[in-house]
Amino acid sequence: MRWPDVKYLRSLGRGAAWALGLVVATLLINVLAIRLLGDVQAWSNWLRNHTLGLLLWRLGLYAALIYGWHWMRTRLLQREPDAAARLRRAEWAGVAALLLLEVSNVLSGPEAT
Repeated sequence: MRWPDVKYLRSLGRGAAWALGLVVATLLINVLAIRLLGDVQAWSNWLRNHTLGLLLWRLGLYAALIYGWHWMRTRLLQREPDAAARLRRAEWAGVAALLLLEVSNVLSGPEAT
C-alpha cells in the first residue's frame, strides 16, 4: 500500500482548516448579533433592512476576488502556459457557484443575505 503525497494532504488540511474557520466565524457572528439585538426576529429584521448594503459588500468582495484571480492567473500562465484549459474550468465553476449563491439569496428573500 502506497501512502498519499504529503504535499496533497497538507493543502487538503489547510483547506479544511479554512472551511472550518469560516463556519465557526459565521456561527459566532450570528450568535453575537442575535445576543446584541435581543432575538432572532430582530436579527432577521436587521438583515432585511440592510439588504442593499450587504449586496454592495458582496459585490466589493467579488471585485477583489476577480482582481486577485486575474493576478494569480497571469502569474500561473507565465509559469505554465499549458494550464489555460484547467484555469478556464475553474473559472466557470467559480462563476457558477457565485451565481447559484446569489440566485439562492434572491429566491430566499431579503433575510437570506
